[in-house]
Amino acid sequence: MAATDAPMIAYVLRKFPVLSETFVLNEMLALEAAGVRLHVFSLLRPNDPRFHENLPKLKANVSFVPDLTDIRKLLRHHGRLWARKPRSYTRTALYAVGRGRGSLLWRFVQAGYIANEVSRLRIRHLHAHFAHDPTTVALLASGLSGVPFSFTAHAVDIYKAGVSRRLLAGKIDAARFVVTVSDFNKRYLGNVAPRAADKVVRIYNGIDLERFAPNGTMPQAPFRIVTVARLVEKKGLLVLVEACRLLRDRGVPFACDIIGKGIMRPVIERRIKEAGLRKHVRLLGPRTQDEVRERYHASHLYVLPCIVAANGNRDGLPVSLVEALASGLPVVTTPVTGIPEVVRDRHNGLLVPSGDPAALADAIESLVGDAELYGRLARTARASVARAFDQRETVTALRSLLAGAAA
Repeated sequence: MAATDAPMIAYVLRKFPVLSETFVLNEMLALEAAGVRLHVFSLLRPNDPRFHENLPKLKANVSFVPDLTDIRKLLRHHGRLWARKPRSYTRTALYAVGRGRGSLLWRFVQAGYIANEVSRLRIRHLHAHFAHDPTTVALLASGLSGVPFSFTAHAVDIYKAGVSRRLLAGKIDAARFVVTVSDFNKRYLGNVAPRAADKVVRIYNGIDLERFAPNGTMPQAPFRIVTVARLVEKKGLLVLVEACRLLRDRGVPFACDIIGKGIMRPVIERRIKEAGLRKHVRLLGPRTQDEVRERYHASHLYVLPCIVAANGNRDGLPVSLVEALASGLPVVTTPVTGIPEVVRDRHNGLLVPSGDPAALADAIESLVGDAELYGRLARTARASVARAFDQRETVTALRSLLAGAAA
């Protein structure tokens, strides 16, 4: 089938592009390389001045859903929908109104724009990333247009306090299929919607193994730690800072770079200052994927001490762990959610109890001082992810699901 004859798939995203969600862009680029025609609907306009360096390679057109300042345009789209499909429109409108939530009414308004564009662009399937707002809009747009939808569930969208298991189960029931990023998540979603558990498919977030690979050189002293994460509670970065204080007090030579941005930056900065760690720990802010790759090559160890946040938020399976391992770095992390699916203790990294700075410091110190252990973990790092997280394989699985839904 020629690329121009392939059915068009639309991605529904909360905001695009987002530097911290490069996995979404990478997935779309890989799908396009496999011959899939894509369109993107973004519910919000981006406000991040830095974008992924591969963004210009994306062929898909991006439509930004109008906001309340353009309500007349939105209402015109709803008028066309009502005229074309009055029964579907009435049924979906009654569903949105009957829930009694103002936020759902706004999602319905947004969905009307997408549903109208689905018809105009001859889109055959909708796929959302994250089970909250984008999936709600995709569900409503599906009801309005008759085009099926699916979604990928990650972590904050299913675990955070306030997420309704009943509403999540309804989305799983209504979806053609559901992708999630770890077996841990798959079991959880199966428990949320037991009647539709067979719809849930685990597909890891794959990476480009050619982009993330060892460069064959040993980083310079001192022992260099790198962390790539949003600066939010679930990443455990305050635990990391306290572990760094313990290492400094023990006389362990090290430097630690933290890449990323987030709401906890002022708190982390203050803790670094209070602990007298400015010479040891740096907050580098957001970086592009090429810059992250260079930082992996300049480091000895990747550390990510994930925790379950007070509001229930947690990681699904951080892509940065896979990138670091593929780059030849051993990792030190915690056995939260799906992490043990990629990190095996004393095989390609070390697992320490969540929220335990002393245990984290002990693990890092053991790798600084034990060249044999460090070398063994480093030698197995890349091979441990080379098969299960090869983007070519993961995208093939997703492409098959999308093709079946759009047929």
